[in-house]
Amino acid sequence: MQPFEVQLPDKTYQIEPQENGTFRVLDGEEKIGVIYPEVGEQGTEWKTMDELEEGFVSQIGELISEQHM
Repeated sequence: MQPFEVQLPDKTYQIEPQENGTFRVLDGEEKIGVIYPEVGEQGTEWKTMDELEEGFVSQIGELISEQHM
C-alpha cells in the first residue's frame, strides 16, 4: 500500500501502511505514533502502544478503514 492522507476537522495527517499491518501516523514529517486494527467484540477496534488519545486513535482508524480496507 502507498502512503495516503486522512483529514480530521482541524488537520490533515499522513498515513504510512507498514508490512506488518500497522499504520504510521505522521504530522508533516514528524511521526506521532503507530496504530493497528484489532478485532474485538464490537468489531474492529484501533489500538496503539504510543501516547495517543483513544478518541484520536479511533478517529484516524475509522478514516483508514473507510479509505483503504
